[in-house]
Amino acid sequence: MLCGGRGRRRRARVKAFGGGVRLEGEGVVLRPFGLDDAPSLIEVIRAGEDFLPPNFPGVLEAEPIAWFLREGVHKLQRFGLGIHLATIHPGTGDLLGTIGLFRVNWEHLSCEVGYGMRPGARGRGHATESLSLITAWALRHCGLHRVELRAMVTNGASLRVAEKAGYVREGVARGAERDADGISRDMVVFSRISTDPAHREP
Repeated sequence: MLCGGRGRRRRARVKAFGGGVRLEGEGVVLRPFGLDDAPSLIEVIRAGEDFLPPNFPGVLEAEPIAWFLREGVHKLQRFGLGIHLATIHPGTGDLLGTIGLFRVNWEHLSCEVGYGMRPGARGRGHATESLSLITAWALRHCGLHRVELRAMVTNGASLRVAEKAGYVREGVARGAERDADGISRDMVVFSRISTDPAHREP
């Protein structure tokens, strides 16, 4: 049985990401994945698009994909440890990408944010708007104080997205993450905190 303080913290973190999450902007809608996203996910896997988080299915197998969209993708949210959201075009309903919160630390009220856009959706402001929406939600409605974003020093597009979304560049974490080739890469560290002024994209 959980002790009183720990139990209250656990209930609070589960409640923070609970309920039906739907964040709407002018050009994107962020909402949980569901079985209706199976055709889009299959299309992404078949095309070999490289934007999906590492825990997403990468093989065209019907049962694992169905289980993932029905249960697996929601596990972090269910336990208050993070959330994966689909980035959807509000007019067409097309899947544009994914965005989510992870490495949530409820003791320090902090987390990291990560996102990926489909190749055809890049360069249109969707990533910036998605990042702004989920950051405002995390800091204003979920009770978090700090959202951290890391991007490779060579990833100019992600660096620009972070800056446009009002993130503050804090420095470079040397050799902080290994890429697909096993090479340790330097990462630029950005953050937004709850006491930052409200951001409006120029």
